[in-house]
Amino acid sequence: MFGDRLHVYPIVIAIFVPLTFTITYILAVTSGHVEPAFPYISDTGTKPPESCVFGQLLNIGAVLAFIIFYIRYRQIRTHYEGAGRTKLLKYNTVTFVMGITAALGISLVGNFQETNVIVIHLIGALLAFVVGSIYCWIQTGMSFKMPDLPGNSVIVCRIRTVISVLTFIFIIMLFIFPTLSNQQAPSWVNVTDNTYWKPGKPGYGLRLVGTISEWLLALSTVFFLLTFVKEFKFFRMYTPECMHKDKKITNNYNIEQSGSGLP
Repeated sequence: MFGDRLHVYPIVIAIFVPLTFTITYILAVTSGHVEPAFPYISDTGTKPPESCVFGQLLNIGAVLAFIIFYIRYRQIRTHYEGAGRTKLLKYNTVTFVMGITAALGISLVGNFQETNVIVIHLIGALLAFVVGSIYCWIQTGMSFKMPDLPGNSVIVCRIRTVISVLTFIFIIMLFIFPTLSNQQAPSWVNVTDNTYWKPGKPGYGLRLVGTISEWLLALSTVFFLLTFVKEFKFFRMYTPECMHKDKKITNNYNIEQSGSGLP
């Protein structure tokens, strides 16, 4: 499952997530459930058949994200354990927990549609986007403190900084502009009704800024994970070993560092 191809996982998720959004977007538009001009990501997965595809694919995406968070956690732990970097290892554990939380949020967004269980859906979105953004920020700070980590570089640290700043900006925009657009809409309008929001409607322009921000936020977070590719090439992981309980049982993933990098 892992081996010496750990860098494949960030590449896979960087392709899989945009592909997921594209598939559900096409299904929602062709079914007449949303307007073509940048609906919210969640709006493309609220009604069948796209809601079924949306939930299934996001669950897969959540698993992929969890795997990446776990590899990153074990990578840093393997390289710095016993090196006296106690504070760094604590942050590593914190970010791993945050990664699990963000992955759970992705699954909640997919399984609890906004038109069915809006509270759980919004909680999932907060976990995925806000906690995911904080994860990016902390990992960026850690990157600057780990210049000796194989595969890390100043350029990678700067790229992560830019992406982290962008995620913060997009989150602010995602909170502000939808609120402003809802205030401009007529009081009798259900603002969650996707059929209302069309070009020329009051608040449509502000809403469009919010929806575009959400798309860019999601893609930025995915591209942050893509920055792990080079570092993952320098490590390999072994699958668990299982033996008769009277002899030995090992249920931990082992990870080792390669000195020169892996193909």
